[in-house]
Amino acid sequence: MNQAMTPLTNYGERIQTLRERQNIDQERLATMTETTAEMIQRIEASIAHPSTSMIDRLAKALGVPYEHLLRHIWSAEAIHAQAERQKIVDLPSS
Repeated sequence: MNQAMTPLTNYGERIQTLRERQNIDQERLATMTETTAEMIQRIEASIAHPSTSMIDRLAKALGVPYEHLLRHIWSAEAIHAQAERQKIVDLPSS
């Protein structure tokens, strides 16, 4: 996501709730997502904004669809803007 865009407020609470429902501690989630426990703490405190790659790893570790987690972190406008920037132009062959 673009650094200028701001994620939804308190998105970390959703991640923490999902983690706690599965009885996973922050250390274990960090291992599962190939990051540090400090980064998980920062994400859950809504201080660090997870990249799309991290959102994917969190979704897999927490057993939820990527899109579900993405909607709890970024607004629909931010998701749409990012999708527009990532579109690939398919040029017809000659």
